[in-house]
Order: sequence, then structure tokens, then C-alpha cells
Amino acid sequence: MMSSDVPDKPETVLSDKNLSEVLREYMAVTGRLQETHQALQHEVVRLREELASKDRELELRRRLSALGELAAGVAHEVRNPLGAIQLYSGLLRDQCCEHNLRSGVELIEKIQAGIHAIEAVVQDTLALAPRGQRQASCRLREVIERAHDATMKALTTCRVELEVHFEDENVCVHADENGLQRVLVNLIVNAAEASPPGRAIRVRVDGAENGEIELRVTDEGPGLPDEILHRVFDPFFTTKQQGTGLGLTIAHRLIEAYGGRLTAGNIPERGAEFVIALPQVSNDRTEGAEAQRFTAA
Repeated sequence: MMSSDVPDKPETVLSDKNLSEVLREYMAVTGRLQETHQALQHEVVRLREELASKDRELELRRRLSALGELAAGVAHEVRNPLGAIQLYSGLLRDQCCEHNLRSGVELIEKIQAGIHAIEAVVQDTLALAPRGQRQASCRLREVIERAHDATMKALTTCRVELEVHFEDENVCVHADENGLQRVLVNLIVNAAEASPPGRAIRVRVDGAENGEIELRVTDEGPGLPDEILHRVFDPFFTTKQQGTGLGLTIAHRLIEAYGGRLTAGNIPERGAEFVIALPQVSNDRTEGAEAQRFTAA
């Protein structure tokens, strides 16, 4: 009988089947590695963007701190001679009135208007270095109501209304009431000026998972252009024809002084949104409070 070195056919089929399984497994592993590589690339991009954002935030904080210290010293030095100028101009105005010098009175009134404008800038500059503020437990509802009263003229002029919604109307935060009211007034006035007539500005107060309270101020205007979004808190930066460019800078500085954060962004197809995050103060909570609505007449 003759012998043959050719393997049996079933063994050849089995070998081909094993090779196919190895190739499939190889392709599967390669696919998973490719997906992991892409995911890592996306994560690296995200982390770089987050790092760049944190770097900008730290740089802004450093600049504001240095500017606040400088501004406080300069503002105090300016206020002394400014007060004397205001006093003497008032005396001069009284003398012109006694002698019926109408032209002189008009000139002095212009001088006094300039003095008041300088005083306003000095006050804004001093706010860049928040000192001596009495921080305590503030009930947000009361602060928002006062801010609404203070912005009524702007809301009426712009023909917009203010809607306020509370998840808990008794919620409290740790801050200075006057400073926090100033922040809200600035944000509401800016939102009113950016909103088309007949629209609404919304202020919403919600709790966050990390024990903070988030206060959102949104409008229905055109939103913040991407090219200026990262500059809105920079000192002396403004898109208004009249303005010092210190309003949002002061707001950012005050909220940081209270241990919180102020951020800016856009809501798609709706407008701009500013978010204040502050530590919550423990308080007896009343759940299920109805949304409050304030409307400018």
C-alpha cells in the first residue's frame, strides 16, 4: 500500500477556520484600539481647552487683584481733592445765584456734572477692592426684590419685564446684601438694554448638587459674540458708547469676594446668560414654592 504526505482535507478546513477567527479578533482589537485612541484624543483636546480656560481665569483673577489694590489707593487720593472741588464749586454757584449771574451758574453746573461723573468712576474703582463689607446670611428673595425696584426705570424704558423663579423662595447665601444687589442691578440693566421690547428677562434661583445656589440671569437678546465672550469681565472693556467698562468687572470681583463664581455664556436661539454661584447657608426650607413673577408697568 502506498503512503501519502498530503494531510487530510478536514484538517485543512480546520486550520483555515482558526486563521479566520484570529483575523476577526485582530480586526476587532484594532477597531477597539482605534476607538480608544480617538477618545483619548478628544479628551486631550477637552483638557487643553479646560486648562486654557483655567489659565485665563487665574490671569483675570491676578489682574483684578492687582488692579483692585492699585485702584483703591488711587481712588482714596482722588476723593480728597475732588471733595474740595465740589465744596468750592457749590460755594461759587451760591455766589453767582446771589448776584444773578446766570451764565456763571450754567458753567458751574457743568463743572458739577463733571464732578459727579468723576465721583461715580471713583466709586466704581473702589468697588474693585471690596473691603470692610459685612458679609452675612442674605435671603435671595429680598435682595432680588430690591434689585427689581432699583431697575424699574430701566425695565420700563426698555419695555421689558422681569420674571423671577425660585426653587425655594427662602434660600439664603453668604454675602454682602448691598454688594450682591449691585451685582444683580448691573446684570438686569445690561439684560434689559440687550433685550428687544416686549420680551422678558428671567432670573432663576436653583440649588446645585455641590451645595451651592445658582442664580441665572437670562435675556432674549442677540447674545454675546464669540470674539468677546472671554473678555466681558476684563476691566475697562465695554461695547457701549457710554460706560466705564467696570460694571461686569466689579460684579465678578464682588462675587469672588463672597466665595462664589460669576460666568457668562449664551443660550442657543435665546440670548445671553450670566450665572452666579454662591455657597448656600443652611436655612429652614419651604419646598414647592411657586414661581414669583415681577412685571414692569
